[in-house]
Amino acid sequence: MDDEVPKRLSIAEKRALASPLVLNTNERVEEFAVEAMGEWTDAILPEQTRKKLISLRVDPEVLDFFKSQGPGYQTRMNAVLTAYMQVKKEYSES
Repeated sequence: MDDEVPKRLSIAEKRALASPLVLNTNERVEEFAVEAMGEWTDAILPEQTRKKLISLRVDPEVLDFFKSQGPGYQTRMNAVLTAYMQVKKEYSES
């Protein structure tokens, strides 16, 4: 709809947009592996791309697990979701 009013940004979103974007390529994690079974566990972190900001609700234990792995937990979560998506696409194509 063209008549929709754009969403107002929260204070946190305004601050995030106003702050400079700093990328440190020295800290890039090349590979992510977990102990669980399944083909998606061979997730490799993708190159840095523009991401979409969303609000996602996850179980507290899931968030705690990824945060306990250290900085970059959101990138690791994205890598797991990306690997899962790729496996699902492969199965649906065959």
